[in-house]
Amino acid sequence: MPPRARLRLLVGGVLAGVAATLVALHLAAPSAAAAQQRDTTRGDTSRVERPFVRGGVYDKPFENRLGSRTAFGGYAEAHARHERADGATEESGFVAKRFNLFASARVSDVVRFASELEFEEGGEEIKLEFAAIDLRIHPALALRGGMILSPLGRFNLSHDSPLNEFTDRPLVSTELIGVALSEPGFGALGQLRAGKGGRLTYELYATNGFHDGLITASEDGTRIPLGRGNHEDNNASPAFVGRLAWSPRQAFELGLSAHRGAYNVFKIEGVDVDERRNATITVVDFDASAAGIRLQGEAAMASVQVPAGLVGIYASRQRGAYVEATREFGRGLVRTLSNSIFAAKVRWDGVDFDSSLPGDSHAQWTLGVNFRPTRESVVKFDVVRGRTRDAFNNASERAAFLVSLATYF
Repeated sequence: MPPRARLRLLVGGVLAGVAATLVALHLAAPSAAAAQQRDTTRGDTSRVERPFVRGGVYDKPFENRLGSRTAFGGYAEAHARHERADGATEESGFVAKRFNLFASARVSDVVRFASELEFEEGGEEIKLEFAAIDLRIHPALALRGGMILSPLGRFNLSHDSPLNEFTDRPLVSTELIGVALSEPGFGALGQLRAGKGGRLTYELYATNGFHDGLITASEDGTRIPLGRGNHEDNNASPAFVGRLAWSPRQAFELGLSAHRGAYNVFKIEGVDVDERRNATITVVDFDASAAGIRLQGEAAMASVQVPAGLVGIYASRQRGAYVEATREFGRGLVRTLSNSIFAAKVRWDGVDFDSSLPGDSHAQWTLGVNFRPTRESVVKFDVVRGRTRDAFNNASERAAFLVSLATYF
């Protein structure tokens, strides 16, 4: 069987298994107790049944309040990495991966502000990841403007390292979507009741979108993350991004999101100078828990309108997915740390950078164990095995052993 057919069969089997598992979890699992956390759309600090997004911008249990309005916090992450490709050591060393600072303020009963500033790779990159003003009109309607985290998949909204179970973010998130995807924008969000104990949440924004760096800045073919950072709209044509999530109970959520807009300069001072070319990304995500097992995943498809002269060189269609399972065990096993807990984990993830070619892809498995002395801190041990194929379908075997520390503060 050709390699591409095997990849399709594997992806199809994984997605079919996930779908069957989700149906079973939804029909069989009891409702979980409601978590007492802040809600994104509320203008005060009262406790509510569940957050708008678990681990989202206002669901930060580590933040400490200064005075009556402002709270500060953050998280830090450090890696020890040993990676090999085709039997040769590619990386072996240590990385001060991230140092993130958070601040939020309750300006009034209806106005909230939150921000996140990220220092990555020991300060090599400094990025304002989130800085937005929320005006809560009603639980079903809040206005948001500023530097937003685009609701393109659930992982982009909830990707804090101490919260997530794996050292590295999923390939589909980093290599196809471009997590963390932050954009200047303006729009609305809210939540609606959906049956007994259920709800629908939505986010919808107009943003600056991507720029043509997704093609012009890449020598390896179409790479959407290289089109980020469009802080001053390059074409005066907004993109639109939105997510709708259905949660019939606390332990189950299914989301659908999309991002679409022009990425090239096609008009200058009202004069057409080029053909308008759009980039479109669609994502399905899920989060489900039952019998002590938590399942999460996303599947994404991207479509990029490539200039006629580059068709066949740069990809017009890309796709990727990940699915992971985590099972906690050994609570209080370390006697000196009564609140400590272990977790076993497994993840499959992969990306196909050109759906028209048998190569240009990357897929891998990750197995590991975590230890949490408290919920706010974690040490992660990961073993990764994967295979990368270039545009000519030449395979490269890859392996890695990763150890990381992450903590909120």
